[in-house]
Amino acid sequence: MAAECWASVLEDCANGASREHYISDGIFDGQSVTAVGLPWCRNEPETIGIRSAVAKILCGRHNSALSPFDAEAAKLSHFLATNVLDQPLGESTITLSGSAIEKWTLKTFFNLGYLRGLHREQPHRLDPPAHLVRYLYRNAAVAEGVGLYFVTGQISNDSFGSGVWWNVIQHPERHEIFGMAFTFFGLRFVISILPLRAEEHIARIGKVHEFDYSTARIIHRPPGISLMSSTAGAKRIYFEW
Repeated sequence: MAAECWASVLEDCANGASREHYISDGIFDGQSVTAVGLPWCRNEPETIGIRSAVAKILCGRHNSALSPFDAEAAKLSHFLATNVLDQPLGESTITLSGSAIEKWTLKTFFNLGYLRGLHREQPHRLDPPAHLVRYLYRNAAVAEGVGLYFVTGQISNDSFGSGVWWNVIQHPERHEIFGMAFTFFGLRFVISILPLRAEEHIARIGKVHEFDYSTARIIHRPPGISLMSSTAGAKRIYFEW
């Protein structure tokens, strides 16, 4: 079982191998997803059914335990789709669990790292650090600075229909992977596993897809996000920590 579950360090695997979605299927409204950079589509994008975007990387017990985080990410996805794309003129607000969104992003980072899908040249599987697996499943304490960051910046309406994109972040001297820049339907986040505040490291990402991280405001565990526009109603997302 240990070889099939990246949470096996907890030593309580059960219910056999299960199929875990690389990125939760609940955040997508369509029936298919286009991916590139994963082991089976390193260089060319391929479109597959949502139900096929899975791998046996978690046991049944540890897969099921992640469901609350998947559900919270789905709430954010549906809020953006409904209130930004479908009904842009009205004002709307949602309150979400910040820790659940953080843990959803962390488990997605672990999924992609374990599959060698964080970037096209990732040579080795990334095994999740034991203390972060314990944080994910048992809410163990983590060092200040570990976790979710929000990156401010202008977002166009087209960005909200662009799905999910990610870019690996590596230490500039040691070249070790320490996190992932993650664009969630236009909103920019970073998940960092460094045991220190990572704003300066994130700023060094520089320009990605025409967005410059070096000039953005970077907020660790943000209390909320406001989406303001002169042609649409204000949308506010609050996070409870």
